[in-house]
Amino acid sequence: MYVEENLVFFNNSFEDKNELFDFMADVLEKEGYVTEEFREAIKIREENYPTGLKLTTMNVAIVHTEAIYSQTDKLVILKLGKPIVFNNIETLQPLEVDFIIGLILKDSEKHLQILKNVSQLLQSEEAIDSIKNTASHEELLKMMIKYFNEKRSLL
Repeated sequence: MYVEENLVFFNNSFEDKNELFDFMADVLEKEGYVTEEFREAIKIREENYPTGLKLTTMNVAIVHTEAIYSQTDKLVILKLGKPIVFNNIETLQPLEVDFIIGLILKDSEKHLQILKNVSQLLQSEEAIDSIKNTASHEELLKMMIKYFNEKRSLL
């Protein structure tokens, strides 16, 4: 299962993306899902290859690093309480991001399928609106499990 309750976060706030990455690393290291080097690797990767995406009604970041830092295949989902600044993948300009998907992927074959699923999710305005309008951790968790673990539409 890609989505687990302990990897879905709702309404968290961070000062900046480095604080967010430290939070992610703490959670993932505790579970044994990433190596100790993950923490620094994800910061460097984001600096060199920004992941912020401007969508119609919500801005998203799809953060990830190389597979050598992953011990398993999981997704970290965060719907933030207040946006944090990432750089836009296309323009490299600052972009306030509301929703983050962290890809923790060890298996390169699964990597392509998950990227396809994430891409399809982000291309659906109805799905993005559903995510944007979630009102609780439980609602977001159910939605992400349904889409990524059960491979069913959000609509």
